[in-house]
Amino acid sequence: MPEALRITLIVIVSLVGFWLLLLLVDVVFVVSYSTIFRKHKRGMSVILYTKFENMKRIYSVSKQSGVEIKPELFEVLGQIGEKDFDEPGSTIFTKSKNSLSYLKDEILFATNSHIDLKNNYEFVVSKNNIDQADYMYRSNVAMYNADVLGYNYWISFLPCRFVFKILKFQKKEIIS
Repeated sequence: MPEALRITLIVIVSLVGFWLLLLLVDVVFVVSYSTIFRKHKRGMSVILYTKFENMKRIYSVSKQSGVEIKPELFEVLGQIGEKDFDEPGSTIFTKSKNSLSYLKDEILFATNSHIDLKNNYEFVVSKNNIDQADYMYRSNVAMYNADVLGYNYWISFLPCRFVFKILKFQKKEIIS
């Protein structure tokens, strides 16, 4: 075998080997990011479901304590379903999440002047749980969005981008 052909083959095999190494690293990152952000999505669902259950408890305690609550707020609370939080990023998820925030603001405004509720153990615990759920949700969304950005970067990594396009990997959207 001529020396030039041998050198050419070594260069080609080296480049292919280097590309395969890049592809392997890329696949490892894509799989790890997708696994992690699926866990964050599940965490967001659990957190919002917990907030929903605590919100129902607050409305129940407030009603029992004689707080005047607008009937339309009970309608909004009744429109939220347990399955609404199963798919973060969907329109039903966003609508239900926004409804929970609206309901929280309304009930806290309505109960602000009721001193007996501020001493009610169930009300205080539920209110604190909701505050903690809001904090954990914001934290979880930040981690989810960071993982989505990493995932999107690695599926569009230039040397391996065409492989993910062939396999029809889609970029993920961040959640606000």
